[in-house]
Amino acid sequence: MAADSHLDPELTRDRNTVPAISDDFCNYMKLIAKTEPEIMSTLLPILRTKPDSGIQLVNTKFTNYATWRKNQSRREKITLEEEYAVLRYDEDHDIAWAVIAAKVLSAAKHRPERIFIDYSAQYILDFARRPGKAKRKHQRTCCKRLTVVEGLEYGLKNNLPREQDWKYAGCRDIRKPTSIPLFRMGGDLRLTKEPSPALSNLRMVPVAAQLHVFEPDIDRIVGDEIYRGPTYFESKYVGLRDVMIYATEVVDKELVAVVNFPYKRLKKLRVLLDVMLVQTPREDETNDPFEELENPTYLLTKFCILIRP
Repeated sequence: MAADSHLDPELTRDRNTVPAISDDFCNYMKLIAKTEPEIMSTLLPILRTKPDSGIQLVNTKFTNYATWRKNQSRREKITLEEEYAVLRYDEDHDIAWAVIAAKVLSAAKHRPERIFIDYSAQYILDFARRPGKAKRKHQRTCCKRLTVVEGLEYGLKNNLPREQDWKYAGCRDIRKPTSIPLFRMGGDLRLTKEPSPALSNLRMVPVAAQLHVFEPDIDRIVGDEIYRGPTYFESKYVGLRDVMIYATEVVDKELVAVVNFPYKRLKKLRVLLDVMLVQTPREDETNDPFEELENPTYLLTKFCILIRP
């Protein structure tokens, strides 16, 4: 069953434009009997994003979301070299953070006139750990719950072998490092929640990010369909997942990111960049709001940008 998630047509933007608010959203605010200050505390963070469409209510079985269109200023098709888009995952274990970090580091080191070399994701997986954490005996590589940022920082500080010298094996008992050539990784690591700087850097190097995942919305994606966040009454938020952006497309005037999505066996996913959302909990909800959705956010967030040296 589809939720009410249709976005109003784009607004003509000027400094005095006030976005339209859908009847559903207005009725929802009246229904929960919020005072004017409480209503404004919900609306002001949305209005500060300067929406390019009306604000709509997505009513789901579990909670409500406000959604609106927010157009990206940079609207172009970007396609990186084919090698940049190829990732290898272990679908049974959560190791995407290391695989994505190694690919981004490899891409930043690559120069177009040279042969592309993959540097070892397995090496990051085997030896990266959080600062100050003692290494446990007999720990397996897939037991670590690290982030792409931590994987990138490890590679930048410690250097990496080539993939051919420290081959991918996935989840295994951690091994001692052997005498193999290590190569210096380079780049300036920057973090942002805004798509604009990420899209600027995408011309040169893939960008790591995290995606807000809703089910069954992800499960129902077929072929080249675009993921738009919560669109069904049954939509349920399941959290953030690591992805890697390697292309953008303009489809029917909408800007879409093409990402490697190492979950649900999809591999490749098209994600709408021109939409924002925020959770607007109902009065009858017993669970706390999702921390990741308490403030307005794009579907793609927490971008890790590695700028070539």
